[in-house]
Amino acid sequence: MSATSTVPSDMQPLGASESKPAVKLRAKAAAEGQGIHLTDKAAETIQNILKKDNYPDTMYLYVGVKGGGCSGLQYVLDLRDEAHAPVSDKDEVFETHGITVVCDLKSYIVGNLTGTIIDYQESMMGAGFTFNNPNAKHSCGCGSSYSA
Repeated sequence: MSATSTVPSDMQPLGASESKPAVKLRAKAAAEGQGIHLTDKAAETIQNILKKDNYPDTMYLYVGVKGGGCSGLQYVLDLRDEAHAPVSDKDEVFETHGITVVCDLKSYIVGNLTGTIIDYQESMMGAGFTFNNPNAKHSCGCGSSYSA
């Protein structure tokens, strides 16, 4: 994002007093360009998965990083249930396209995920989620690992 862009209207930070059923949300992303964003296609795909498999309203999308891959860090993407994996006060929490996105603080800082856009793409080679991290210094050819 450029220095003159604004936070997309679908990706507004939630205040400490706001909540979603069974998920207490907290967010610190008040500044321009912060947060983890979903494209329309990624959000639609996640919503379809949640509906198709009849997941409860307490589900959230976990985004993180772990060591590994040819570039040093690998993205982690997982659907989690607040009942079994409670959101911590130290987690970064965002609401985008009606989907709660949670990232542990360590992944958010070490992985430099600020401004990352998650998309869903389909091609003849397959389909899957892709990450556009403007802070990645180097990415491998497969796009699943990077260095920050």
